[in-house]
Amino acid sequence: MLRTLTILIASSALLAGCDYVEDPTPPNGNGNGGGNGGGEEVTRKVLLEDITGHRCPNCPRAARTAQELKETTYGDDLILVAIHAGFFSNPVPPFGDGQYDTDNRTEAGTAYNLEYGAQSYPIGLVSRKPYNGSILVNDGSWSSAVTDIIGQPTAFALRIDTIIVDGTNVTTEVELRLLEDVQGDHNLVVYLLEDHVIDWQYDSESTPPDLPLYEHRHILRGNLNGTWGAPAITGSASAGDTIPFTYTYTLPANVVNMNNCSLVAWVYNTATDEVMQAEERKFQP
Repeated sequence: MLRTLTILIASSALLAGCDYVEDPTPPNGNGNGGGNGGGEEVTRKVLLEDITGHRCPNCPRAARTAQELKETTYGDDLILVAIHAGFFSNPVPPFGDGQYDTDNRTEAGTAYNLEYGAQSYPIGLVSRKPYNGSILVNDGSWSSAVTDIIGQPTAFALRIDTIIVDGTNVTTEVELRLLEDVQGDHNLVVYLLEDHVIDWQYDSESTPPDLPLYEHRHILRGNLNGTWGAPAITGSASAGDTIPFTYTYTLPANVVNMNNCSLVAWVYNTATDEVMQAEERKFQP
């Protein structure tokens, strides 16, 4: 599998006058407060990536399913990402009329859609682990697929230590700590998400179905360290090892409100693509 890696590494000197964001709440053992690397009890969070599009008639149903799972059952242990990709995500002509003009696609999202062969939507990736023999999981099975793996013990503790905003640039420090010996190559990926974006959406369960004021949640805006991330473990690593990462990234022009942004860091096994741990941290104005 040929994958292009683009890594932007920040200078170690932090610019004066930046908005400096650090965790105001000490982390507990399950990861609340910006990371799950601070306590001895670390459990596995699940990354649910919803491949969607603004002209997909059943995608709002899937988004509601994902949001309900997060709000009523799993909370911060379930991390949601909306990847706008595939034919339903294309901007719709005539351009300039304000209807379905927005392009929420990303280079990484398009690559994932092609890599995993999505043909119908909505469809999702549940920590990129196969469920019933398929890595692509229908929204009707998301609850079961999440339940199968969430809360399991894990060797991986992730923490997003700081977020520094300087104009349109964001710098972050991410720490991966290992609680057990780990074998195999693993990469770290860092996403930029934007939440609460109001724009057009087609919803087959709404009357009328064309909704100009639909609230889009958890939109993938870009990858800080390339589509497939940066090497975190090569070959093997030992319990107690701590691996730091620092990145600087320029916010894309289509970000509407940076105060609604967050970073999602996730580590995966490069042989299987399975996401072993994930963590999210919101920007704090």
